[in-house]
Amino acid sequence: MPANQSYGMKILGNNVKLWLGLLHGMLASIPASADASSWESSSSGWLLLAAAALFIIPATLAFVIFIFRVNRKLKAIVNAGQRSALMQQNRSRVLSMIVEQAPLLHVLDALVEGAEQMDPSASCTVLLLDEQGLLHVASAPHLPDEYNAAIEGLAAAYGVGSCGTAAYSGERVIVEDVRVHPYWQPYQALVDLAGIRSCWSEPIKNRQGKVLGTFAIYHKEVTVPSEQDIQLISESAALAEIVIERSNAIEALKRSEERHRLLADHATDVIWTMDLSGHFTYISPSAQKLTGFTVAELMNQQMQQLVTPDSYAQMKLQMKKAAKALQEGEAYPDYVGEVEQVCKDGRRVWSEVKISGMYDAAGVFVGILGVSRDLTERRKIEERMRYMAQHDTLTGLPNRTLFSDRLQKALQYAVRHKKALALMLLDLNKFKPVNDTHGHAVGDLLLQQVAERLQHAIRSSDTVARIGGDEFIILLPQVDELHHAALVAEKIQHAIALPFDIHGLEIQISCSIGVACFPEDGETDLVLSKVADQRMYQQKAELAIQLETATDFFPVVE
Repeated sequence: MPANQSYGMKILGNNVKLWLGLLHGMLASIPASADASSWESSSSGWLLLAAAALFIIPATLAFVIFIFRVNRKLKAIVNAGQRSALMQQNRSRVLSMIVEQAPLLHVLDALVEGAEQMDPSASCTVLLLDEQGLLHVASAPHLPDEYNAAIEGLAAAYGVGSCGTAAYSGERVIVEDVRVHPYWQPYQALVDLAGIRSCWSEPIKNRQGKVLGTFAIYHKEVTVPSEQDIQLISESAALAEIVIERSNAIEALKRSEERHRLLADHATDVIWTMDLSGHFTYISPSAQKLTGFTVAELMNQQMQQLVTPDSYAQMKLQMKKAAKALQEGEAYPDYVGEVEQVCKDGRRVWSEVKISGMYDAAGVFVGILGVSRDLTERRKIEERMRYMAQHDTLTGLPNRTLFSDRLQKALQYAVRHKKALALMLLDLNKFKPVNDTHGHAVGDLLLQQVAERLQHAIRSSDTVARIGGDEFIILLPQVDELHHAALVAEKIQHAIALPFDIHGLEIQISCSIGVACFPEDGETDLVLSKVADQRMYQQKAELAIQLETATDFFPVVE
């Protein structure tokens, strides 16, 4: 049983004992008599029994309500944890498929199916927007084929369903009931065909703000999105953007390679040759576009002047291997690698370099032929993919994956150097009412401001990560004194308690923090996390008890 669930059951058991104790006391207060018939005829006995009944009945009702509340909270905690784990698994699976260069439609199908696992009652779709402003079905595995055929080629325009409007406006469109919403009035036949009642659509946008398509979630019932639903649709759209952009980059590269095969001069690649002494003998004009140097300037430079030290060391090692092969009478070994080049303006660009040997008509080795291809955009996409895989899309904080890696390294350092460290789990109080009262957009802005305050409250060597919803985790490595962690926790609680300004709206919340220290509370990440989790929920429970009056559990009998 998870620590938070076991702690909740402990609270529930304590309240059962308390209730039974009070009940026993009430019954014990009824005077005993050897003669039952005489007591039953006693008016005082009947009055006591009536008073007990007046207490027991409402108390029992209150207790049943309390059990329901606790069970509901425990279920929500477990479901949130499961959903967070599934979301992380889906992201990792999709990113792995991207790295393996799986077909676009296959990756989008995996993304959609992963999202549907997190909400089994939902059907999800990805529509792609073409240059003519038309939407095309890329993935919709659990909607009727007739429905998908009907929306194929749907125009991106205001009032054209949820997806058409989202693609046109570039903003999230939430339609809780498609039967009554004006965006869906022309499409009631499709609504009946698909058996849908709600549709939430999130635009998929690239870094420049260009809409690439939409990610949508359908339900068969009128449905209002929760905080977790908003997180799901937002993260799914962000992940879809990476998938689509990566696919576009690959397609662009394929088209480029095809052109290179057709064009003898390799207009966009840099072609160069080098003699046996290491001097350039030819460089194609396209080099200036890549590096900023003219051909004349490049011809007067050595290889080590044009690449970074690390890349030159890599190429020098290859040249040594090639020289050894030639000395042994072998052919010049082909080489393919990525090097970082230095541009005229100081920039650095990555290039894929292919090197092969050149031979004269007599078969004598006379030099090398190189082809350099710009990889700058591909590198940027790969770096962004790595960032997405390790960071929370809403706050920009490290996610659970990156935090776990840093925690493991910090523990190894602490063991090796006999240092202490602290782990903190933080959960916001009164956050749900913010979403319920002011909407998820305000809640998202609040979470972003919370993330900023947390970063300002810790050292640069510390790490704060968002692990889901309104939960954060903080690592304090190399803690000199253990009481330092308590001081940091107090500093954080004070910072969070200060009013937040969300576009002129003042919002006040608080937080509960559980702290675990290495090595006193445990020596592994799992043990430390469990201890911190228990202490956080203990603090949250104590706060809840302070806020709720005794009347919530045992109504006063007058």
